[in-house]
Amino acid sequence: MEYLIKIRSHSVIFIKDVDKYKAHGSGVLIRIRNLHLLISAAHVFDDFEKLSIPIENGKFMFKPGGEIISNYPELNRENDNLDIGLLILDTESIKELKTTYSFLQEEEVQINHNFIENQKYMLYGFPSTWSEKSFTKKSFHIRPFYNFTFPVNKSEYTRFNREHYLNVIVEYDRRNALNVKSKTLSFGPDLFGMSGCGLWKINNLSKVNLVAIMTDWPKENRNRIIGVRIDLVTEFLRKHRNLDIAESNLFRLK
Repeated sequence: MEYLIKIRSHSVIFIKDVDKYKAHGSGVLIRIRNLHLLISAAHVFDDFEKLSIPIENGKFMFKPGGEIISNYPELNRENDNLDIGLLILDTESIKELKTTYSFLQEEEVQINHNFIENQKYMLYGFPSTWSEKSFTKKSFHIRPFYNFTFPVNKSEYTRFNREHYLNVIVEYDRRNALNVKSKTLSFGPDLFGMSGCGLWKINNLSKVNLVAIMTDWPKENRNRIIGVRIDLVTEFLRKHRNLDIAESNLFRLK
């Protein structure tokens, strides 16, 4: 399907330990005005100096550069409700990443989104357990995990100490996850490595919108996945980078 090809082109894999060839996190590439951004979970960027991104069909590992802007909680990451970070990419990184990936355009980022319980969304990221090295091809490969999901009722947000105007919580029915190979529903993977992946609204076969970055698979309930609305990124850029872009009506940043 066209929308899967499109989402894949914007979704990157972070590798922390190149020798072990295991995905450490996921991310999404976006262009807003003249800025080329790589968005992920803040806890993924905590290990930024150790991170690489596979390019050119996994044959090379590239270390991105630029300016990191990341949320730092007062206590620790375990209590971080806004676990999101962005990398404003430098010129070399933009050039190298374009050999393999493409940047989501500004108009495809959807702010002020009203999450509806019975409306389907798609998760798309890279589980660590699906990473592997091809010794014959001398390259790194990982199967993406993508699955349709639904937002939970707003009454659940207080259980996870989250706010519906900043966060989104969706279902993970692990027993009925999409198995791409068999085209059936089967038991889904652990979601370690999915941190920083996108939550996408599918409009038709070719049009998609990014609505959130997923950051947390809570230990207390593995049937839920928590994310941060993309509005947090656009509002930061609008307020602190003086970008003339649409304003979120959900909250105000200081």
